[in-house]
Amino acid sequence: MKKPIKERVAVVRTFIQGKIDKQKAAEVLGCTTRTIENYRQAFLTQGGEGLIDHRHNNFIKVSAERNNQIINLKKKDPWRSARNIRDKLNLPLHETTVWRVLKRAGLVRENVRRVKAIRRFEAEHPNDLWQTDIMGKITLPNLGDCYLIATLDDHSRFCLSGRWFKRQGKMNVFQIWY
Repeated sequence: MKKPIKERVAVVRTFIQGKIDKQKAAEVLGCTTRTIENYRQAFLTQGGEGLIDHRHNNFIKVSAERNNQIINLKKKDPWRSARNIRDKLNLPLHETTVWRVLKRAGLVRENVRRVKAIRRFEAEHPNDLWQTDIMGKITLPNLGDCYLIATLDDHSRFCLSGRWFKRQGKMNVFQIWY
């Protein structure tokens, strides 16, 4: 643990005056001898201000007031996500932190039944339904920009036909169908 600035200044000053050696100063402050050397250099150039640690971290504790704001907003509008809550309240927190607050309050919807079920379409028999798709532009090293046009059987996912073309046009789709 870092010692208070006054104690650091006093120890570094006694070290510079030659009253204690580097090893003893490091032992008193609980740091390495290299750090003592850095302290000495900073003290000689900037005085006591040179020993102030200006580093800080991004750890922000969520206050009780913010905690209640997050929980109340989620209870009022259960559809809101952690990110949406953070943006709505203009919080300087990461969305994961907001999610953790909601998790502790038991307001996270992990196993929610969807309002509208996902329907997967699949033909019952082969050749009942074919699907044609044009894959977006892709640049191939030796050919340039190309488009993949393919037709699939919806039941088996078998690729009936497919080719690379320079343009995505209806005549190329007809050619694949033919």
